[in-house]
Amino acid sequence: MDILLKREQNRNWRGRVVFRLWAKAEMSDDERALIDRYDMGDSCLIAADDFEHLKGAMVIGFVAFLIGGLFGAFASDEVLGGLAFGVITGVGAGYWWLNEKRETIWMRDLLYGRRFKCDSIIELAQKEAMLDNACIALRQVVETAKHWDGVETRPVPVLPPEEAKEVVLRLG
Repeated sequence: MDILLKREQNRNWRGRVVFRLWAKAEMSDDERALIDRYDMGDSCLIAADDFEHLKGAMVIGFVAFLIGGLFGAFASDEVLGGLAFGVITGVGAGYWWLNEKRETIWMRDLLYGRRFKCDSIIELAQKEAMLDNACIALRQVVETAKHWDGVETRPVPVLPPEEAKEVVLRLG
């Protein structure tokens, strides 16, 4: 398994430099078959608190709903048509916003490729390191999946009393 990274930079509408990173995990047919077999595409690799992005998506969606609803109502001369167009526009804009901003990385993001927007070169380097770690975790899960159908025996060591006490305390 390899990770393919593509870096770009351009300027946004305010003239500030914006960095973009596209990442995709390239894997063998055997690795891909294991991911498909165990339906791992919807698994979360890196969970993040995207609540602030969700609030932003709701605001963007509501504004798009209002604008789309007014535009749809005037274009079709029907309130119901305008309402339907507003709902579609609002949901679409909110989904787009959340998908662009979210920090959570799903397995399908690395299977099909995902673009990340970074405000600085430091953030770009951090995102690359995070994606490297996500691919390392993905690789280990795929390697483990090769043996899920079998039986494995692992020896359990006897620990010294203090170390055993720490292990027991961590369980609770």
